[in-house]
Amino acid sequence: MSARHCTVLFLLIAGAASGAQDIEALGSRLSDLDRSLYSCAETSAHTLCRAAGKSFEHLGLPVLGMTLEYRGELLNQTTVLFDEARFAEVEGHLTARFGAPEIQDEQLRSGMAGAIVNRVRVWRRDRDIAMLEQFYGKITRSALRYLTSDDFRELMRARDAVRVRGTRDL
Repeated sequence: MSARHCTVLFLLIAGAASGAQDIEALGSRLSDLDRSLYSCAETSAHTLCRAAGKSFEHLGLPVLGMTLEYRGELLNQTTVLFDEARFAEVEGHLTARFGAPEIQDEQLRSGMAGAIVNRVRVWRRDRDIAMLEQFYGKITRSALRYLTSDDFRELMRARDAVRVRGTRDL
């Protein structure tokens, strides 16, 4: 089975088992995306598509938003946003489905909130990663990302590059 098919299978299992709606599979083509459901913007290397005014669930929980990142014609990352208060529920659903995660917690600086711990959980399936982090962009949001192991390594390398004495800005 090819890496792309493993990715599709990983996301289909996650989505079908949870009642997820309209979660696009990694490796899917931008030309196949129903543009009426998304607002898309192109840069030189990427196309970012956000769910447009649509209410949906993933893992049986309400979603605050979803962004699809296409590199060229193919989807290479999906980010699903949840209310931060749902972090433990999302983690529980993923652990029940995929087993115990790797724990990669990190220290964050968050303005007036000071230093906080960002709980980061990682599930690996062949070349695919599901990464859940407690604080994403704000202290009120958690994010679940589906991405390839190569993109995960690139993301973590970029984060390591901006750490000062072990702490990263939120």
